[in-house]
Amino acid sequence: MAWAINANTVTDLTKWIPSVWSRLVYLEAQAQMLWEKYTGEEGSGMPVIRKRDLFNEAGNTIKISQLANLTGAGVSGESTLQGNEEKLSLREITTSPEWYRHAVADTSKADTQITQDFREKARLALGRWMAKKMDTAKWTAAQTLTAAGFTASVITSIYGGDATSVNTIDAADTFSVETIRQGVNKLEANDIDKIGRVNGADGYYVCLINTHQKYTLIKDSEWLTAQREVGPRTPDNPLFSNILGHYGGAVIATTNQCLRTLNANSPTVYTARALMLGAEALCEGLSEDIGWKEQETDYGFVNGIAVKAAWEDKVMNEKAIVHIVTAAEDPTA
Repeated sequence: MAWAINANTVTDLTKWIPSVWSRLVYLEAQAQMLWEKYTGEEGSGMPVIRKRDLFNEAGNTIKISQLANLTGAGVSGESTLQGNEEKLSLREITTSPEWYRHAVADTSKADTQITQDFREKARLALGRWMAKKMDTAKWTAAQTLTAAGFTASVITSIYGGDATSVNTIDAADTFSVETIRQGVNKLEANDIDKIGRVNGADGYYVCLINTHQKYTLIKDSEWLTAQREVGPRTPDNPLFSNILGHYGGAVIATTNQCLRTLNANSPTVYTARALMLGAEALCEGLSEDIGWKEQETDYGFVNGIAVKAAWEDKVMNEKAIVHIVTAAEDPTA
């Protein structure tokens, strides 16, 4: 006769089973600072010019002036010049840096019981928060739909396909090599300098697009032919790292910062507003670079760590920016 064994199960012994947390923490995936590779000091010719005037001087605003080109005809031959002089035309924009801060804290009791290095993880999380904050501010400035820049004009918008506005975009009005050509043509017509040089060749404009705009572009037969037969130049300049490709004088890169919005077409269509940028399109007025502060309170029982910076981003030359607005439908939806 077989004897049954009345064994303890996992349920019976649950109080004896320890909980072990993995020491590997899976952090939310976040993009690195997109705009840093496109930012430089005055004279760099980058799309974003960093102004540090308030680092050395007291004040709360940075005034940036532009001397407009002379447009008068002058005189010729023996015509009298006196009294026909042309006045200089000055334009100005201002940036007023604002503080942005964030912090996290824990108690000494918590610190002694957790398996992670709280300070290390806090610095990593806060650093990524600040990077996203600064990137979003630049993207918001560049996508402004109102008058901006030295001449206080509205930034030019180009629409995909046969659309003439956001609300006339249908699913067929996609991002393509034709929209790239139109963007490059507009910046060249505005006499905007290109950015960087690769192997002695002329520089490029930078075009930042949504991933769903990329999906339609890489299916464009003209794009495929250009990438296959011409091929990329050697990326000596870090400006051109991690790019999708280049075409007709523009480097194309994808970013999740280029968000999609529904238009009011019938039926409605998801659209995205890509950016094509030339040299010195934006300025970053910086009065305080990214800094850290740690402190103890309650007699050292509570430990906090904070990150801070002060800046404002403005359009400097609205003629150096083109918005390319197209359909950006999710192909898997």
